[in-house]
Amino acid sequence: MVFGMSACSDRALDTGLLGAVTGEPSPVSDNSSPIRNMTGERTDYPNLGTVPPRPTDLTTEAQRQQAMDRLAEDRAASRRTRTQTEAIQMPEPLPTPMAIPPKPDLRPGKS
Repeated sequence: MVFGMSACSDRALDTGLLGAVTGEPSPVSDNSSPIRNMTGERTDYPNLGTVPPRPTDLTTEAQRQQAMDRLAEDRAASRRTRTQTEAIQMPEPLPTPMAIPPKPDLRPGKS
């Protein structure tokens, strides 16, 4: 059976052995091109004819370099601010918290 199936045509594989014998039309197109026409049955796939045009408002190399330079300056300023903030010394240590009070003596009959 394996040797018999290897000799089957693509049409027999598409429609099955019974479909190949009875002459049922193949569900797969005989078109050798991988691009198939849109029949309107499946509208969830976009049509290649509706691809938008290429963008025209792309930045130039000089504009991208300016943006990168601004980002580098911002990063350096942020690092300077961090260094200055970490260098600030507290004027005095924080006060110690109060001790936890003892649990109340709750016994029935005592107020």
